Amino acid sequence: TRAQTPVEVDVALVLAVDISYSMDLDELALQRRGYVEAFRSKIIHDAIARGALGKIAVTYFEWAGAGIQYQIAPWTIIDSPALAQNFAGQLEDAPLRRGRRTSVSAAIDNSVRLLEESGVEALRRVMDISGDGPNNDGRPVTQARDEALAKGIRINGLPIMLKRPGYMDLEDLDIYYEECVIGG
Repeated sequence: TRAQTPVEVDVALVLAVDISYSMDLDELALQRRGYVEAFRSKIIHDAIARGALGKIAVTYFEWAGAGIQYQIAPWTIIDSPALAQNFAGQLEDAPLRRGRRTSVSAAIDNSVRLLEESGVEALRRVMDISGDGPNNDGRPVTQARDEALAKGIRINGLPIMLKRPGYMDLEDLDIYYEECVIGG
């Protein structure tokens, strides 16, 4: 059989969302609600439509420690407001899970794997990593980041900083994300 030609999209986007136990219920709700509202937003619908091809591919997974990743929404092509609304509904309806530890490096590695298995031809490949703490499980985060960047993948960091830092929290998580996670 002949291989199918991959769908071309403006961007292949992996949304990688921290669900470690360091995330309190307010932080978990903020993350999920933010993504749901984004995909319901006319601003996002218009941005997708204005792309060179007018469509994106997106997937959403939640992560904690090195072996804890749950793909909540599989790869989805979005080229209309209705499909964006459907994607938002998938996220909104998904059950909440939690996990031990925080492996930003494993989240990056899983995002790279998902991008490589996306089945789309993307003008840009991007991952958004959100979380409330530094890497404390798995391999060094800078090693994972550098390998992803070498593959031409952009990494956006979305540090969640709602509460005052407590025991083992970083006061300047935004700076940590800037220096150790973000790139491309």
